[in-house]
Amino acid sequence: MISAFSISPCACASLRRAGRAVSHLYDLVLAPQAIKTTQFLLLKAIADAAPIAHCELARQFGASEETFSRRLATARRAGWVQMTIDARRRRMYTLTAEGFRLLEAAMPGWERAQDRLRQQLGDTDWSTLIELSDRVTQAAVRAERAPRRNAPPQERSKEPLAAD
Repeated sequence: MISAFSISPCACASLRRAGRAVSHLYDLVLAPQAIKTTQFLLLKAIADAAPIAHCELARQFGASEETFSRRLATARRAGWVQMTIDARRRRMYTLTAEGFRLLEAAMPGWERAQDRLRQQLGDTDWSTLIELSDRVTQAAVRAERAPRRNAPPQERSKEPLAAD
């Protein structure tokens, strides 16, 4: 069994390792549809909120807009999503018929992966995982928005204390 601290006693290493393992499980069950977990999540988010702005997608996933530019470009080339520009000049995304077809075909595999993981964790740990993941995401976003604390020590000492 792999210890939570066998590689590094830090949240980043532990969460990345868990994320890779979980993604691998989901990727295995989605393989028959030739879709990756990241692509499924993108299609699902667009289907649930369409039309949705590019910036809002990135915000929902806690990722940069640049990351989503690449993912959305791939999905557009595959014919899964379409983009329009709204009155506020935002890039808005919706699924195409092919995107809906792929999402529908992949859903049983997704649900199977969910069931397998939930069964391994048990209902209590499953609920704890979902709640804790949301709290960790929110904490990381708040920490990222604290620029003075993110600066190297020599730069922090030059800033006035009121900058926090």
